Amino acid sequence: MSDIFQIAGIGLQEGKQRLEAISQNAASASLPGYRRHLVTGRAFDDALAASSVSPERAPQVPSQQVNLHPGSMMATNRPLDVAIDSDDLFFALTDGTQTWLTRAGAFRVGDDGVLMGERDLRVVGMQGDVRLPGSDVTVEADGRITSQGATVAELQLFKPTDPSSLLAAQGSLLSAPSGIDPAQKSEVRVRGGMLEASNTDAAREMLDLMTLSRQFESLSRVLQNYDEALGRVIEKLGEG
Repeated sequence: MSDIFQIAGIGLQEGKQRLEAISQNAASASLPGYRRHLVTGRAFDDALAASSVSPERAPQVPSQQVNLHPGSMMATNRPLDVAIDSDDLFFALTDGTQTWLTRAGAFRVGDDGVLMGERDLRVVGMQGDVRLPGSDVTVEADGRITSQGATVAELQLFKPTDPSSLLAAQGSLLSAPSGIDPAQKSEVRVRGGMLEASNTDAAREMLDLMTLSRQFESLSRVLQNYDEALGRVIEKLGEG
């Protein structure tokens, strides 16, 4: 295969991944706690080498990473809405088998009294599941949840072992393949009755989409011009 086609193919493949990330970002721009999805391109030499091997041996498409820049705070006045007052810590949600990190603190109390977050996943507290007598509670700045002045549960915050390894999952959820560690109790600082907004917006994603569209057009022109030039060469050879 010609290097021209390889180069253009690499550009189109990574452009497709960026388009998927932009679409997800635009659709989730109003989702509290959402972290903007990013696609980091491979080094050109590595990408070119990967495109030259068989599909079975080619590296897998890299997963989307995330922009960890914090979003703005929004007041909701709902007692179980909780925002983290620290940029590098997260809530943990679990289904009992897998655990995800998130900055989205829009919680509710399930029928069994367990505090739940996105996708009805259970919130991980200091003692495991967070069990509450109801939603008429107060979340204190140190993560304690009180009812009529008495502490009934405590929220636990977590930090990824390697923040750069965080990967985008569904919605506002993030997976941490390197593992997570509980934050020290003294590090837990939260704000009840507030949520953290997404760190992206539709206007920003629209600008990125326009830039990506121009890149696609340029690559398409390169392929078209090369194909036309190759056709003329073949015609000349046929005439000879």
